[in-house]
Amino acid sequence: MDNYEEAQRILKTIYPDYSEPLFTEINQNIRSKGLRISESILRRYHLALKTRKFVILSGTSGTGKTWLTKAYAEVVAAEYLLVPVAPNWTTNEDLLGYFNPMDKEYHYTAFSHFLEKAAQEYEQAQTEKRTPKPYHLILDEMNLARVEYYFAKFLSAMEVRMREGLAQIELASEKQVLLPPNLYFIGTVNVDETTHNFADKVYDRAQMIEMEVCRNDLFEHLGEVEYREILMEVWDNLHLVTPFAFRVLDEINNYVNEAKVLNISWEEALDEQLLQKILPKLKGADDRVGEALKAFVDIAENKFNLSHTKASKMLKTFEQHGFTSYF
Repeated sequence: MDNYEEAQRILKTIYPDYSEPLFTEINQNIRSKGLRISESILRRYHLALKTRKFVILSGTSGTGKTWLTKAYAEVVAAEYLLVPVAPNWTTNEDLLGYFNPMDKEYHYTAFSHFLEKAAQEYEQAQTEKRTPKPYHLILDEMNLARVEYYFAKFLSAMEVRMREGLAQIELASEKQVLLPPNLYFIGTVNVDETTHNFADKVYDRAQMIEMEVCRNDLFEHLGEVEYREILMEVWDNLHLVTPFAFRVLDEINNYVNEAKVLNISWEEALDEQLLQKILPKLKGADDRVGEALKAFVDIAENKFNLSHTKASKMLKTFEQHGFTSYF
């Protein structure tokens, strides 16, 4: 018994028992990272992971979906893997890899390697009678391809895991891996013309959380820059038809700062950014596109020549044909 206890003590030094922080601590630590997110959204994400272990984060590009997954994983000390989904994925093999009958070897992907590591951590923790470390697997822009095609095996296995606590995933004939309870799947999605809608079976097996961008958060995020009021006026008039969020604001700010190094005024640099980052988003036949362009032309008049000229041409095209685009 003495030897056993000594062995357990050493094992716990090498593989310490996992302990999840309290939600208040998670909330505080994530905010310290500079991520602008409401406590309500963070709490929903926290509870959704515990409840379903498959969470989908949707929202405008640049709202911080991927940033949230990374920050949360760091705070709870989870192993983390980001897997960008490719538009040409059509089968489970695109995600999991495949067995090559020519060389008699299984060709892994980063995803399947991570899956096996999570399973090994769970099995080792069971042997050592400790809590396993969580593993967070992120499918970035997961609806660029049809989820029910490349993720089919997991959609079925997740139901088994929910009922029985564990499930098996078949990687190849006579090669299976455990789908353990310490493995969490999170998908990020942007909804536009380049993405696919989800089938009901996906919604049934996931917790869906929409991350909306708050005007006040954007305003505070800009800080005390000279163009804050102008840029927010643009956002007020355009966000219903062409939303943009923190990523675009950061790029504009970086561009303006670099321009100042070259002795270019912030007005000229902002004009270039309105032309390069905002106007390409305005397109379509919706009447609101025309209204947004009219508002933009008024804002840019006598201030931003480049973007005013381009927006005026786009507006003229819309008035003549009922449709417009940047090109």
